Amino acid sequence: RIQKKEEIDRISGLLDRTLEAVEILDEDGLSAEESANGKSTKLAPKLRVRVTDLRQSRDALFQRRVDSLSASITNSKSAGRKKDSIDAYVNRSIDGEDEDKEGKRTKEEKMMARLLETPAWMPPSLASFAATSPVEVSLSHWKMIKSDLLVDSGFMCTSWDCTDVAAIFRGSMPRAYRKKKTSSSPEIDGDDEEQIDNSIATVFEDLQERLKNHPELNDRVRLFVVYDYEWRPSFDNSMAIGRRQGGWDDSEQNTPPPVIIALAKEVEPEQELERDLGTKSLAAFSTVCSILTTFTYGLSAYALNPAFFQSVVKENDITAVPLCFPIFFGVLAISALHEVGHFVAAKRYDVKLGLPVPIPSLQVGAFGSITPLRSFPSTRTALFDVALSGPGLSMLVSMALLASGLVLTISAQSIAAFPIVPAATMKSSFLVGSIVSVVAPKMMMVPLSQPVPIHPAFLVGLAGILMSA
Repeated sequence: RIQKKEEIDRISGLLDRTLEAVEILDEDGLSAEESANGKSTKLAPKLRVRVTDLRQSRDALFQRRVDSLSASITNSKSAGRKKDSIDAYVNRSIDGEDEDKEGKRTKEEKMMARLLETPAWMPPSLASFAATSPVEVSLSHWKMIKSDLLVDSGFMCTSWDCTDVAAIFRGSMPRAYRKKKTSSSPEIDGDDEEQIDNSIATVFEDLQERLKNHPELNDRVRLFVVYDYEWRPSFDNSMAIGRRQGGWDDSEQNTPPPVIIALAKEVEPEQELERDLGTKSLAAFSTVCSILTTFTYGLSAYALNPAFFQSVVKENDITAVPLCFPIFFGVLAISALHEVGHFVAAKRYDVKLGLPVPIPSLQVGAFGSITPLRSFPSTRTALFDVALSGPGLSMLVSMALLASGLVLTISAQSIAAFPIVPAATMKSSFLVGSIVSVVAPKMMMVPLSQPVPIHPAFLVGLAGILMSA
């Protein structure tokens, strides 16, 4: 507050001295020109009027703020809040302090303020995590990253910036590229190529190891390597020539440099405590609906079976319902295997996952699950492997079940207990049609509307392929 008052007084004094200097210039240098032109060319009166208008506008703005704060005092008094002086409210408004006496804001206010004040260098993929950070990091810890972690690490920090929840460190880091062995550079062998290609990853792994062994920063911050979001390519003559020739200059000067983003250690993709009762209820409802739609998928597969239809619909005999259990439990097993693949890969890379939330589907019973991340993967390779392991495993098993169902259908002695589906089901996709063409090519010659008995394993594999695609 004292610094702001001193700054206001300094600016006011500067304006007054400027007016005095203009008056002296008007009196000494412009009198002859005024007499020659026959009109006034003095600048001091115009400047004085302009300064007076600005000061009046400032005073009016200040008075409106005081009136607004006075109204807030009246409202807070009527709401039972502790009455405060008008000077305190004015000072808090000018200095940007919070209305609460402890200087604390609610979680929603902090998050909104952080979103509005997000710096331009913050990547959009990390902005939401920074805004919802449960803690703030002190300036000394941001400085400690530069002085303790980045020194002699392969990343030469040239500049940095920070907020209360995030920091960016710019500098030079080895870029990821593969340098091919040529006749002009025979000294580069295969090992050197791999080392050059993984230079950024090597430097970042070293930084992660340093952070892990640091006594203070290990429990306070986490690091990310991203490309500089504020970087813009420099359009020079070489780039212009490259574009005219139909190419693009992909040199090191025209690719975004990597930067290091630091966030608080407590920042996580999703916290269990952040799930309110409504979210948990919706997840439970989605799980129940997925079980029901999966059972409906099994029942619908037998809808064209004459014996099943006669027993269940016309005779009201539910003893035939267990025939659909292989499809029902088979689809649930494929869904469970999908999630097992995710969790096995996550355990390998030390990534925490939340409970999966299945998505119901009227077509195949369940259309996969939403599995939330509870911790950030250490590398992009870890993220890729965790994401691909689930659908990759379930896809392989589903394709095996699809082919096995076709083989069992061809070799079956009796097909009376098999589900019956239109032949168009076997031609529903290029992958399914290709497998059917290899295993049972004659089925591809059946008309699309022709009902075809098929083994339940085929329908389980079909559902697994669709949910893993």
